[in-house]
Amino acid sequence: MSSALSPLPLSTTSNRRPARLPRLLALAATVGLASSAFAAKPAGLTELSVTVKETYDSNVYGAELNPTLAGLPEIAEVSSWVTVVSPKAVLNLRPFLGLGDDSAVTAFTLGYAADYAFYHSASSETNQRHNFSQQLKTKSGAVTFALDNTFTYVDGKSATAQYGPLNAYGTATSRERKEQFQDRAKLQLRYDADAWFVRAVAHVLYYDLQTRFHQPTGSLTGYQNYIDRQDLNAGVDVGAKLNKDVAVWAGYRYGAQGQDNLPWSQVDSASKYSRLLVGVEGKLAPWLKVDLQAGPDFRSFDNAAATRGIAEKNHTWLYTEASVTAELSANDSLVLAHKIWNFVSSTGVSSYRDSTYGLTYRHKFSPSLSGHLGVRILGSDYALPTVRKDWFHTYSAGLRYDFDKAWALTVDYARNEARNKLDHAAFPGRTYAQDLLTFGLRAAF
Repeated sequence: MSSALSPLPLSTTSNRRPARLPRLLALAATVGLASSAFAAKPAGLTELSVTVKETYDSNVYGAELNPTLAGLPEIAEVSSWVTVVSPKAVLNLRPFLGLGDDSAVTAFTLGYAADYAFYHSASSETNQRHNFSQQLKTKSGAVTFALDNTFTYVDGKSATAQYGPLNAYGTATSRERKEQFQDRAKLQLRYDADAWFVRAVAHVLYYDLQTRFHQPTGSLTGYQNYIDRQDLNAGVDVGAKLNKDVAVWAGYRYGAQGQDNLPWSQVDSASKYSRLLVGVEGKLAPWLKVDLQAGPDFRSFDNAAATRGIAEKNHTWLYTEASVTAELSANDSLVLAHKIWNFVSSTGVSSYRDSTYGLTYRHKFSPSLSGHLGVRILGSDYALPTVRKDWFHTYSAGLRYDFDKAWALTVDYARNEARNKLDHAAFPGRTYAQDLLTFGLRAAF
């Protein structure tokens, strides 16, 4: 993380809209030429594609009010067209290593997926997001091993916007477009017997923000400082197989969360936790797949009261996570996703309860035409002494038309509504609305 304290001007924001159609057509032509050049996919590439999208974003910074300090760039309801070019490639390493069907290595892939996003009327938000994925799976008798890791580098601006009163999800959206590193990893080692199993698991979530620090006073009032934070945990599960499709299990996780300090403060909400879990996983019916887990999270915060960003040292919270997929028919599916857990804030000091509820319905109208409807609700309930209860509702719909195996056209719409669960008169500026309309063209080689 950068710790420079000298003021730097933020990129200016213009409401001028450049000509978009020639730019989109040029990119589409480029995709077409590439498709012709690579009509035969190189050996070992299991996926090779490019997607070009043009999005109208009605509220780029996610803000209802402009900064309180006069003379700063406006951020309230700033709209922009956004061009996103997204190449993707997945390389299967097994053939290159001479691994046949009888090998213990059942999967070994490297992937690259990127989003090159150009904000035409909000240049400070232009960024390139690079995702590098690695997957390794092995099986030897009753023992299996799996590693899934995605490392992300965002090539964005190192200076952030200056906000007035805000909703946490507005600044979080802009944060994801700034320069940073992220890593998400899952590891599992499992032994299966006929009627039971045991598995060791580990998870990593890591954010390394490369944005500049500025004390948000004087001419830099409202400047957003983003800090590094991490969540690491590992544990063991023991399960019983009720039948060939369903298992129940009990497990334990030991973990730690880190939250860096701001240069002018020693306050943070770093903690260690023990989590007891019970779960059920598998197919409850041929059409119904579930993965459910829940249990108490016993949390101890590291710092003494004077440097702790939460009122009490010890807390017990409920952790829940669920994924349910219902194949309602050959053409209809319903997916439910849910998670409630506690994490540390990206702006330093605070701890908050993070809630996610999602429901997606998908329908296939014909072999070529499909669509989806979705609702997602996010909640951030901050722990005292921070006073903030921000929620975020998304309502989405989309259509996809596949011309053939190589070409597809998509149209998507999303309505975001940021909400404030506290008194609006006492805490103004914590709501906003955002509309996103996206047209996309995908070419797979």
